[in-house]
Amino acid sequence: MSKFSVHIDYLHVQDIEKIVEIVKGLPEWFTKGAVEEVERDAENIAGFVARIDGIIRGFILLDERECCVEIAWLAVEKEFQDRGLGTLLIKTAIDYTCSKGKHVLTVKTYGGMDYEPYMKTLEFYKKQGFHLYEIIDNYKPFGGQPAAIFIKYLNCNSHSL
Repeated sequence: MSKFSVHIDYLHVQDIEKIVEIVKGLPEWFTKGAVEEVERDAENIAGFVARIDGIIRGFILLDERECCVEIAWLAVEKEFQDRGLGTLLIKTAIDYTCSKGKHVLTVKTYGGMDYEPYMKTLEFYKKQGFHLYEIIDNYKPFGGQPAAIFIKYLNCNSHSL
């Protein structure tokens, strides 16, 4: 982790504009349609932001399901990637999942093995202890693109929110 202090906080309505800005700043990872989707999801599901000097530099949105919690969105501004913010947001997601009495954290992400930005994403989730469960070749919510489904089983005895 670099020499800066990160504060993780619950996402508030006034933070949505900044997380939309983060999504817009990452066109390699998110399509134009993602802006409306992240805005909608941020209003309806749990979220956390990573702040450095009071400025949001990353966020995670979590969708509680019957069996698990799913990471719906995770993004860190390009200039703050590879500095530990994503890892802190994953730790927050683990704590949140355990606080809800769930023991499984999942994520669906682009699963094409030929696109460099997502190779980095796939490696990130593997480093966080997620296991590749399945690749769906023609996933309709991703516009017919492939989707990789990752699962992380949690030991909630050592986590608390």
